[in-house]
Amino acid sequence: MAQALLFDRDRAEEVDEWEALVDRLGRKSLLWIDLTDADENEIDDLSTALELTKESRQRLVSKDDGACFGDFGTYLHVRAYAPSGKHAADLPAIDCLVSDHWLVTAHHDGVEVIDTFRRRAAESSGDTGKLDGLDFLATMLEWVLHAYLESFDHIEDELAEIDSSLLESPPADPAMRLPQLVGLRREIKELRSALVAHRELFLALARPELRAIADTKHADRFSALQTRLEQTVQSARDCRDSVVGSFDVLIARTEQRTNEIVKVLTLGSLLFLPGALIAAVLGMNFKVGLFEYESLFWVVTATILALMGVVLVAARVRRWI
Repeated sequence: MAQALLFDRDRAEEVDEWEALVDRLGRKSLLWIDLTDADENEIDDLSTALELTKESRQRLVSKDDGACFGDFGTYLHVRAYAPSGKHAADLPAIDCLVSDHWLVTAHHDGVEVIDTFRRRAAESSGDTGKLDGLDFLATMLEWVLHAYLESFDHIEDELAEIDSSLLESPPADPAMRLPQLVGLRREIKELRSALVAHRELFLALARPELRAIADTKHADRFSALQTRLEQTVQSARDCRDSVVGSFDVLIARTEQRTNEIVKVLTLGSLLFLPGALIAAVLGMNFKVGLFEYESLFWVVTATILALMGVVLVAARVRRWI
């Protein structure tokens, strides 16, 4: 399915027959064609209308080639991957074809960054129509990087919740939190791998010798995007360190819980140790006259209970319990 928006100075409107507008675009107009789950017939129609190369058509048909960049003279072909929806590790491909007066985005359904970008672009009342294709591409890539940052922020929020549950008293079961941390660590790895794969793309766009970008205002903007990419990669490293910190909290709480269990067992052993010692001594196979007095049984029992009480009081005074 294809949707087209025509930007002309300070207004934006949806158009149906966009093919007829390609050859009649003004100097300050920009046509955005958004393809969602396009089939091969739609891609063929697009290739014919915009005079795309066979390589571009092949890239649009096959979406498993990774992040890439292509300079085809009259237009650029860029492929990026952006997090979409609640599953941060779900990284659909976004193909961007950029010319002076038209921009094509091709993707599968449900790419959040495209939906957000289209909504804000259509609702904007500024000089959107004065942007050219490269401006649009730079803005699109800014939104892609922003989507990665939002994913890392979401992971940080989940880690904060896990830390809070582990630090509260009584703590949450550490065994339940371990799979969550492992899953978040795997998610960060997938996001970072996808993000780092864009380095070659951003480097190509920042090259001063690129004919479409050289000696224009776009060079500085794409150079700034390259810097922002590295900052986003650093956010991935910080997020990974946060997971390690949460593992440390988990280990500390597990050790504390183990210590509390050992403390209870040790105190129980200490409570029964005096009584066990007295019973062991009195149980020796010797004939002693005091065994002839039945009342001494209750005296020994009371002594054992008294010693247990003394141990409890001493443990309480020393704040062992």
